[in-house]
Parts: sequence; C-alpha cells; structure tokens
Amino acid sequence: MPIKISAESLSAIKLGASDLTAAYLGVTRVFPNDITVSYIAPTGQSLTYTTPTTTIGSPGGVYSQTFTITGSSTQLLAAGSFAVAGLPAGLTASITNTGSGLGNTLTATISGVYPATPALNIAMVISGVTIDTYTQYTINYDSTGFGPSQGTLSEQCTGGSSLNTLSYSVSVANAIDVTTGSGTQTGYVPSFPQTVTYTLGSNTANAGVVDVVFIFTSNGVNCDICSLYGNNAGAGGVYQLTTTGSLTGGATLYSGATSRSWFLSLTAGGTSTIASAINAIYGQGNGMYFTSPAANTVRPTSIAIGQNTSSGGFFTGICNKTFTATATNGVRLFFQSIQTNPPDNYASSQTIAFAGDPFSNLIFDYSLAPATGTFTLTITCSSPVYSTVTRTFNLA
Repeated sequence: MPIKISAESLSAIKLGASDLTAAYLGVTRVFPNDITVSYIAPTGQSLTYTTPTTTIGSPGGVYSQTFTITGSSTQLLAAGSFAVAGLPAGLTASITNTGSGLGNTLTATISGVYPATPALNIAMVISGVTIDTYTQYTINYDSTGFGPSQGTLSEQCTGGSSLNTLSYSVSVANAIDVTTGSGTQTGYVPSFPQTVTYTLGSNTANAGVVDVVFIFTSNGVNCDICSLYGNNAGAGGVYQLTTTGSLTGGATLYSGATSRSWFLSLTAGGTSTIASAINAIYGQGNGMYFTSPAANTVRPTSIAIGQNTSSGGFFTGICNKTFTATATNGVRLFFQSIQTNPPDNYASSQTIAFAGDPFSNLIFDYSLAPATGTFTLTITCSSPVYSTVTRTFNLA
C-alpha cells in the first residue's frame, strides 16, 4: 500500500524495493517506475507529418497517440501498404482516417501498451503510403452561338413547331475536384493521356399533340449522322472540331439517342480550347405519330405509323433506322411486309433495321391476351434519330 514519505524513515521506505509501486510526496503521487514515450518528427516519402505528443504512463498500460500525414495540394494520399519502422516493442501504427480530395490528410493512430523502459525521441520512418500526384487542366469549349435555328418549312412539325434547345458539356476521364462553369471546366487528372468527351445534347420538346425529340441536323433532307459516319462531312459543313492547347482528335462524331459527341485526348495540363466547325444547326422534328386507328379502338388488327415532317424527318432511303415495337398484356405483333409471315414470328417485342419512311403496318395477334382490359403499344426509333410514341387500346 502507498506510504507517506514525510512520515517514514529512509530505511522504512526501502527505495528500489520490488514491492514499492507508488508513494506520496506531500499531496503529489510519485510513480518511481513511470515510462516516458516521446518522438522526433517522423520522416519518409517526402511527406509532411505532425509529431505525436510526449506522454507518461505505467509499463503495460494502454497507449494511444495520433499523428497526421499530408502531401502537397495536388497530391491524393491513400493508406496503401502503410508501414512504420522505429516503434518500440508493444506499439503499432495504422491509418484510421483517410480524408478525401486533393491535399487530403491521413490520420495514423499508434496503439498498444507502454514499454517496460522509457522510449525517448522515437524516430519513425513512414513507408507504403500511396501517393497520386494530379495535374490541373482547364478546357474552354463552345457552349453557345450555333443553333438550333428554324429550318425550312419541311422541317416544321405538323400541329405546330417548337424548337429544341441544346446543352453543351465536357467530361474528362478520371478527373477529380472538377469545377464546371459556362463554357469552361477545370479539374485534375492523375496521368496522361485522358479521354475527353465533348457533347451536344438535345432536349425533348412538345410539338402539337405528340411528344417529339428534336435532333439537330444541318439540312432538312439529309441525315447528318449517316454522312458523318462516312467522312465527317455533313450537308451544311464539316462536323469537326478545332482545338488548341493539349487536346488532339475530335474529327469523328458519335451519335446517341438525343446527343452528338466527339472523343478527344487530353495529353497534358494547362489550358485548352474546343471550338466547333459547325456552320449551322436546325431543330428538325423527327417525331412519329399514329396515323390510324384512334386511341381506345377495340382490338385493332393493324396500325400505321407516320412521321411529323413532310420531308426529311426519318430521312427516307438515306440510312437505316432502328425501330422497336412493344405490346403489353399478352398482345403479340410483327412488322407487315418487312418480317416473314406469322404465326412463327409473332412476339410481344420486335426490333428491325429499316430504311423506309418509317415503316409499314404492324399486325396484331390476341390469342395469348385476355378478352377484356387494355394493352399499351410503344413504338421507338432509337437510331440514328430518336423518337418514341405510345398509345393504349381496348381489348374488348
């Protein structure tokens, strides 16, 4: 048990005896076997470290201290195969918080028990931290100034005309900490080259009584994407990009359902620009509509689909379009005069590639459908222009 030094003789205190674990000097408790653990600044991997705090404790007592690891403002750190050399027996270190974003901070925790003897001025050497150094880029790109503008009368939709609007965007593969403004993007990438995608996107507009997706083209009677697949030359000009800085490519244009995209390569940091060589863009309605029969018709035997432009539109005979027809509630169908005769090829969903305008009739089969209720028919053109139309019909 503790003794009061001021009340005992030196012979009674027995300094150094194995049974002495604590003593009091006045009101202050004295631990003859306290252990001090202290550090000098850690080193390794050219990173910046804080120095763990000096602490005092009993041998075998629980020990825990932290220190932080940071790199430069363009480095992204990760735990990787983090290791620490130089710690005394009984102590280990691990990463307990990794932070995020460039210039992030890792937190390392030293844990274990106090050693049997003091450990002073521990010189930790850090290794295994994953360091990715990023390079900043800035890309300025065309985001206004070319279309869409109204084309000829043949490009106007029946039932009224409503021009689409275009959206412009740039995406860079593997970029982080990206900031996008009007016609500009700044970010950081870990290496070069990186793929850059510059995209013009088209919204969905309402034309009269049907929904129409307006796809931009340079001419009312030609198919921009069909020409572009061949030689990058559209009817109204060369659909290529001009670039400055660290960008290459951009001569090939790719189509999506409601977009046109160029793929480029970013080869270094700094500032680059993308400018289009598109002379004009028109908002052309490539919408489909049911020519017959009317909605809620009783079990139609066939339906016909038309387009919302008197010429142009689905570009008759210029290039193949991909049409998909889908019916619900057990109703099956096939494309008349394009697919072989039934019954072998009836199906609830049919897809064809067809250069017509846009195709002939759809024929229906109700042998697997209920006698009452409704079914929904959806017709979609997915390539090279995009449009979709839906109608519900009665089954009785």
